[in-house]
Amino acid sequence: MKRELTIEEIQKISTKILLYIDEVCRENNLKYSIFYGSLIGVERHKGFIPWDDDIDIVMRRRDYNQLIDILSKKTEYLLLSGKTRKNYRYTFAKLVDKHTYAKTKQLFSGEDKDFGVFVDIFPIDGIPSSSEERELFQEKCESFRLNMMDTIGLSYARSYSKWKAIIKLIVRFPHRRTLMKIGNYDYWRNMYEIETVQYPLEKSEYCGFLEWIHINWGVFPVKWFEEYEDVLFEGHKIMAIKQRDSFLKLRYGNYMCLPPENERFTHHPYKFYLK
Repeated sequence: MKRELTIEEIQKISTKILLYIDEVCRENNLKYSIFYGSLIGVERHKGFIPWDDDIDIVMRRRDYNQLIDILSKKTEYLLLSGKTRKNYRYTFAKLVDKHTYAKTKQLFSGEDKDFGVFVDIFPIDGIPSSSEERELFQEKCESFRLNMMDTIGLSYARSYSKWKAIIKLIVRFPHRRTLMKIGNYDYWRNMYEIETVQYPLEKSEYCGFLEWIHINWGVFPVKWFEEYEDVLFEGHKIMAIKQRDSFLKLRYGNYMCLPPENERFTHHPYKFYLK
């Protein structure tokens, strides 16, 4: 029987992946920033939030594309992305430790068969300046993303509930059939990827990860991603934007305050194992 990894083991493996990404980025003059909950970890704990089990980084689209091209040719870790995997469900990349694998609690999830302990790599794109245009842009991108996911196998019925999944298999099948008449997974992914570059970041005032730009905390001034500095994470120097306090206050408010004890657990629906 394969052994389940402890959170401490997951964190150590994730840190090694992050340091590998850092090395590749520095060798190729690419900039990234540790982000989201991982950035709270930097500021509050100088490493992981104790109960967290993954690492997030973000990159401007141009640097992101270059990194994906580089990582797709390397073999130390496994790159999961739309460029390297068929029917990949996400619009961002994951760099995965090949000696681990994950089990998800979601039925019909469409997760890659080689999914394991990972670091998430998110692209940051330019977005419209007005909230009205931004909402329309997000809705269009999101419709393409969801259509892409709904054309992967039985993923149109994905659910954490067995009975909901069974109901979705029946009720949502006509929806999937309609989508497939228009185009398959490749068609919808291509539509999404064409749309994402409609507002080049270099010509935009605001940016964000497109799935979340309809939320106030998902919209950032482009200038936040112009200056970077080294910060400590688990005793190692990694990159972060200089404007991290501005982001953390926008996203989390008083981010230095610990949440109640009953909220100190990972929200990811995975368990990780050694192969």
